[in-house]
Amino acid sequence: MHNELSVPAFRPPGMQQGLAAIFMAACFVAAGLFSPHQTWFDHIGRPQFKDVIPSQFGDWVDSGDATGGLIIDPQRQEALDNLYTQIVSRTYVHKRDGRRIMLSLAYGDIQTYAKQLHRPEACYSSQGFEIQDLHQDQLQAYGQTINLYRMTARAIGRLEQVTYWIRIGEKVVSGPPHALNIERMVMGLKGYVADGLLFRVSELAEDAQSSDQLQNQFIIDLLHALNPVQRAMLIGQNDKI
Repeated sequence: MHNELSVPAFRPPGMQQGLAAIFMAACFVAAGLFSPHQTWFDHIGRPQFKDVIPSQFGDWVDSGDATGGLIIDPQRQEALDNLYTQIVSRTYVHKRDGRRIMLSLAYGDIQTYAKQLHRPEACYSSQGFEIQDLHQDQLQAYGQTINLYRMTARAIGRLEQVTYWIRIGEKVVSGPPHALNIERMVMGLKGYVADGLLFRVSELAEDAQSSDQLQNQFIIDLLHALNPVQRAMLIGQNDKI
């Protein structure tokens, strides 16, 4: 009895190249079909934060100073303009005691690895500030828990108490940098391209605890002045998409 050796079916080179081309074309079509093209805000209207944030609310009034706290050199400002699609910087004065809160919003309508939000501690450090007591905290507002960060930024002749949070898509995200990447992927699985917002408030003050309390009041007063859709632009929403 003789063992018969199996011989692979012969495919002409042209057929192999054709199959490879068909496979590549199918992958390209599938990527186009399953890649998200709609941003989260497409279903409620794209935000214009300069119009969303009122110039006066509660006991606060816009002073007209648009520095927003951190002083940015022109070269870095150009990089920020390329990274973000909207930047809003204002300084608000408390009518009762004259204390000033600096507000800065940085918004990117498409969040990718190359165009992701920059954390304030990195921006302040690059401007020569020493970052102290960076820690996570929470603020309860409108039935939601806002996971935020606080820190003290120190430079020669300047001590700034800073509070910030980052919203990716439908929720405020805290934790290590890769948490932002995870939320972008979650939004992608839901069929949305994730947008991102960095919300930062700060005060030039020595007393961190007192400043934190004032910043909390500023945030709550601001959210109270907004309608539900506008609030979602800042802090996301509890409802599922």
